[in-house]
Amino acid sequence: MRRYLIITIIVYFGMCSYAQNINMVKVLNIEQDIVSLENRITDLIKKKSEIANIQGLRQYHILWLGSYTNKKEDYLDHSFLHQLGYDYYRLSSNSLFRKEKKYIKATTLITDSVGSLVATGDARLVHISPAFFQSDVELAKMFFENEIDFAFYLHTMSYMVGIKGNNLYGLERTQEGLKIYSWEEFMECCFDKWIYPRKQQK
Repeated sequence: MRRYLIITIIVYFGMCSYAQNINMVKVLNIEQDIVSLENRITDLIKKKSEIANIQGLRQYHILWLGSYTNKKEDYLDHSFLHQLGYDYYRLSSNSLFRKEKKYIKATTLITDSVGSLVATGDARLVHISPAFFQSDVELAKMFFENEIDFAFYLHTMSYMVGIKGNNLYGLERTQEGLKIYSWEEFMECCFDKWIYPRKQQK
């Protein structure tokens, strides 16, 4: 029975890692968290007169995740995806009883119906800027054009992991814009800077 259980676990993780699509929302079991976050962002948008009446707004979330491993081999074979955790913003409601609500930590990119970035934010506020970071503009366009399915920060804001189908990509935010690496390139050029950012600064 124990042997059967171990084999089942291995098969399950293998299927998640190498299935046709890596669905991180299901892997992390955060379907309801995403719904709650999108409802919260929608409510915040309604309070922004600059964009409240724009039709066809879309939300794309870059999650803030934590990892339980720093082993390079776990990143090379994608198994680190099953060792990720997440946190919440905890906000007090305006009701009489001041009930606390929690929303998963993420940066949300908000585009109009043609994919132009019109706002950014999180569960606490929505921000409109005359000039967004070029990397955010490019990432929003990638989401809109279905070039990427999922993205998350890990360890530092300078780097992100992007997922499309069964492929992982490294995304680097620079002053010039967004740099995109294949996963192999990313592991070669940026792993230490990504996983050990504080050590690199010394």
